[in-house]
Amino acid sequence: MKILSVGKHIEFQNLEIVYTPLGNINSIENISEYDYILVTGGDGAIRRTLKDIYHKFETSLIPPFIINPTGSFNVVAKIHRLPSFEKILSSISNNEHIKNITIPFYAIDKKIFLFSCGNSSDVAHIFLSEVLRFGFLKTGLLRYIITSMFLLPFHLLATPFLLFSKSRFFVFTPLKFKRFFNIYGQINDSIEIDLKNYYNVLELDGDLSVVKKQKIVIKKVGNISLATI
Repeated sequence: MKILSVGKHIEFQNLEIVYTPLGNINSIENISEYDYILVTGGDGAIRRTLKDIYHKFETSLIPPFIINPTGSFNVVAKIHRLPSFEKILSSISNNEHIKNITIPFYAIDKKIFLFSCGNSSDVAHIFLSEVLRFGFLKTGLLRYIITSMFLLPFHLLATPFLLFSKSRFFVFTPLKFKRFFNIYGQINDSIEIDLKNYYNVLELDGDLSVVKKQKIVIKKVGNISLATI
């Protein structure tokens, strides 16, 4: 049993765990030699790790992910009710049965995301939250609460206009419905959107990214497995 730990040195009895820093997937020559990928971090760390693996290896070769959620929201871990990574490692060490949850991931060109993307008020919220990422606000939910308080007048005034804008959108795949105005939930077919501009800042699973393209296509590009018990 061989596990690749991304983002944190982790040791566990009877398990071979190889450490690599976040953003260092390109140094891995053969991803299929690992039985699991253990990612320590928030949703952005999971997305970036998946992006690097997806761009270097075939989707069919991606091992199941074990999540050690240390971010502020940890949406992936929460919506799929994942147990602690220690419990999963203990089960693996004891040769107990491990279940896998299969979830889709999506892309805008080469930009990968798991559950959320958009260029609406979510961009403003993430941007201001990142500005506040320092000192005692560096971790935890407090900076997001402060950001919500600052942006409340903006949300109240701008949301009705943003909902009707054809060049603005927000995708949150855990939603049960497919579409409400320009808010999208489950994605079964590809979505085409004209952003009206060539240079666009998008939010992807809590990360900010630039897309230099006016017309984009959002579509499912693969599946990954999440280890659970």
